[in-house]
Amino acid sequence: MNEPGFQTLDTISAHRYYQVYSMVRQWIFEGHYAPGAKLPSEAELCRSFGVSRITARKAVELLIRENLVTSLQGKGTFVVEDLGDAHPVVDMDQLLRKVERLGRQSEIRDAAVAQIVGSDATCSDLALPKGSTVYRASRVRCLDGEPVGYVVTFVPADLGITFSAEEISKDPVLILLERKGWKISGADQLIGATLADTRTAPILKVNIGAPIVRIRMVVFDVTNRPVERMVAYYRGDRYHEHMVLGRKVR
Repeated sequence: MNEPGFQTLDTISAHRYYQVYSMVRQWIFEGHYAPGAKLPSEAELCRSFGVSRITARKAVELLIRENLVTSLQGKGTFVVEDLGDAHPVVDMDQLLRKVERLGRQSEIRDAAVAQIVGSDATCSDLALPKGSTVYRASRVRCLDGEPVGYVVTFVPADLGITFSAEEISKDPVLILLERKGWKISGADQLIGATLADTRTAPILKVNIGAPIVRIRMVVFDVTNRPVERMVAYYRGDRYHEHMVLGRKVR
């Protein structure tokens, strides 16, 4: 089987499926697998990448979750006919600049850093075994002296990177990671709506049940290892997402 850009993976097994996912995803958008084309089977992916069946299956599950491929029982996995249904990809450098700008425009209060045992959701997002140790960094983001956001970040302890409360008061963790030598390649971000509960309502100074915006982002390094999980809650009346859309001229 001659796969485009074939290479054997030799990174930590817990993170291999992110690399398989990223490579196959790239092949799809480069046209190596056109809309409607059948992807290699799990067994073929295992042989090509030198990974286990479980690893190949997790990579395919990520592609399915992103609406890039669909799995048909007994027939295989196929690229969707309309890639417009896939989640949009935004330039990571633009995100970094946006994060830096947000840091300059707002004030941080109540910053705290602690070493804890990660929750199941945190360990899952960071591709860590259950019960792994992580660093938890929390802070309240304020504008004009008023709390508008509550941000909690988790970083694997085995990265060997630590942060102080003073550091996260000055810069976002995403920026600190790069400054401390961890090269960032991308992130997966999900923005949705939720309601303020007994924990977030007092922090954001809103009523329990008030609408708030929840942002969950997982950041990856150049080996596609997840190195940061960020969960942020913003007041619905103070959060604005401004996006300028352009169209390529054929």
